[in-house]
Amino acid sequence: QTWVIDRAITQANVVLGNLGPPRKNPDFFPIAVMNYILGGGGFSSRLLTEVRAKRGFAYSVSSAFDFKKFSGSFSVSFQTKNDSAREAISIVLEEMKKIQTEPVTDKELEGARKYLTGSFPLRLDTQAKLAGFLAQVEFYDLGYDYADTYTSRIMAVTKEDIQRVAKKYLNPDNHTLVVVGNLKEAGFKE
Repeated sequence: QTWVIDRAITQANVVLGNLGPPRKNPDFFPIAVMNYILGGGGFSSRLLTEVRAKRGFAYSVSSAFDFKKFSGSFSVSFQTKNDSAREAISIVLEEMKKIQTEPVTDKELEGARKYLTGSFPLRLDTQAKLAGFLAQVEFYDLGYDYADTYTSRIMAVTKEDIQRVAKKYLNPDNHTLVVVGNLKEAGFKE
């Protein structure tokens, strides 16, 4: 589905995505690594490289899985000039397909693993964060060993795991797209 809202603004605001898995899904760790490489890893992500660094279409572009108790969502969001919206959307969809069909590089996999394991202790560095973390572990029934096994489970993710979860949880051919902008300039209306 495509939803468009016409506004007299200079940049199109774009969000596209699909339903995602629940938090307790056994694919959580491969999904986390895959998403970091695709668009969750800031300046090292494929989406930021392709949309911002190579083409200058957006200042920021990111992807995220929003995990919930029973189901969640996957989304990519960015702002771009109205006249580059269609091309930027095409690039995002191409990158989603690419991560489904081509193995990630050793460098990408290593970078994602290092970041996700290295930043994990920062989620527990205050009493408030620790309490929130333990509440989530209990709420989502993640197991009492979750903190102890987090690093090894991230490090166990393979290139094949990444392709498998990308194929399963990304839907570049069947997604919902929302565009808010000057629709005539963005090429969404005559």
